[in-house]
Amino acid sequence: MTSDTAPVDALPPAEPTRRYYVRPTPHVLIAFLPALAFIAADRVAATPIGIVASFAVSAVIFVRNPGGGGVIRMLGAIGFAIVCGSAIVGLALSSGKAYVAQNLFADFAFAAIFAASVVVRRPLMGAIIREIVPALKPVMAVNYPLFRQLTLMNVAINLAQGTARIFLIHDLSASQYSIASRAISFPISIAFYLFCYVVVQRTAIAIWPADMPPPRPDGRAGVAET
Repeated sequence: MTSDTAPVDALPPAEPTRRYYVRPTPHVLIAFLPALAFIAADRVAATPIGIVASFAVSAVIFVRNPGGGGVIRMLGAIGFAIVCGSAIVGLALSSGKAYVAQNLFADFAFAAIFAASVVVRRPLMGAIIREIVPALKPVMAVNYPLFRQLTLMNVAINLAQGTARIFLIHDLSASQYSIASRAISFPISIAFYLFCYVVVQRTAIAIWPADMPPPRPDGRAGVAET
């Protein structure tokens, strides 16, 4: 038998769950390419050739991955400037270690830059995340407390990595250091990336206005349903 009326204790149909997220697209493996170029060239040629080969790869990566025109591009330009300086010193001294120490210098440089951004109330993690996910701008200010915390975490990570790399570059050859220094930072970078992804997504879900559509998977603002 059928009935036109539903049972009194019937539950209403569940509403589909909306997921407020952006799919991560990490490209951290690219960081190994200049190191591999240096090692390959250094095995068959003089150290200056290895430096030039590695620098050329770094230059191609920098040019082909512009990263937009905002804070991400600015940080990329600072990183590339450090690479250029290390290449000049490495070639002048014919020293592979002077060149591969670029990430050691970058650790302390970026630690200072990120710490300064917290002092001036413009934490860089907030600027970076809002640039990657523009849809967050209306609900999470650049100085949102979570962004300050993530920026300070990044400062601590850079200081720890820089300190560890000081010991590595003292004990290892230039080729060994170029791989080992990236190998220790790779899992840390992935873990920090995923941690930021999870906590920012969780916070955004908690504060997201009910009348605002969720962001698209590419990070742009969603479109309201009609």
